[in-house]
Amino acid sequence: MPTELSDTTLTTDRIVRLTDQLAALPHLRPDPRTNALFGELVQTVLGAPDRHAREILAHPDVEGRKSAIRDLSARGETALEHAWAEHIATAADPGAALAAFPYLDNYHRLTALEVRLLTHAGGTPRSVAVLGCGPLPLSTVGYADALACPAVGLDRDPAAVALARRVTARVGAAGVRFEQADAAVADLSAHDAVVLAALVGETPSAKATIVRQMAGSMRPGALLLARSARGLRTLLYPPVDLRAMPGFEVLEVVHPTDDVVNSVVVARRLG
Repeated sequence: MPTELSDTTLTTDRIVRLTDQLAALPHLRPDPRTNALFGELVQTVLGAPDRHAREILAHPDVEGRKSAIRDLSARGETALEHAWAEHIATAADPGAALAAFPYLDNYHRLTALEVRLLTHAGGTPRSVAVLGCGPLPLSTVGYADALACPAVGLDRDPAAVALARRVTARVGAAGVRFEQADAAVADLSAHDAVVLAALVGETPSAKATIVRQMAGSMRPGALLLARSARGLRTLLYPPVDLRAMPGFEVLEVVHPTDDVVNSVVVARRLG
């Protein structure tokens, strides 16, 4: 028990220290210092045993920083994707630039898991929409490739949409298109499957509101695949509240235990 207590304290102290150091940075664009701090924060979260998560999350110093940690993580991920999307879009060899993206394998493994879940739940969809595709639309491209169906990436940020188009034009992605749209008002009725990205909805309550709005826009029988988080990983991404999904039947919830941070929720729109 003393060892567990000391491990919990060490993890708590590290999370507090890294959060405060990240918050003090002049920017969150990728550079050696920023990358190192975010890398250590993610590894700290992933390395903590699940049995310690509740105690760490309840610690006042962590609880008081929860919103700040999620905000820093979201802004840092967005800045990382923008920087790499710009790099790929302007590189002499865009394929080589894409291959050098440090989290490419994580995206591939998460998308492969999600494709398996979608096809198991409802067969091969004829069209997929990704809400919150971002400027580096690896998931949108991955769905189009793996499912051999059209995929549309939607994002409320016009700069992200413009960059996504430039990236896919350079790397030669087929079957994808991108549109500016807010998740709260997007028309999703034409799609067999809709993916809700992890950064859409800054808090669990905001994400629950978006899911309720999606229920009114998706057609009956369509599948919703929502990226979520559990345990200490909820410091990095807000979780999907399974109790706040009216209009959907939850079919499966998968929690990866490796360095893929996101959990995956699969649900069917009820008729």
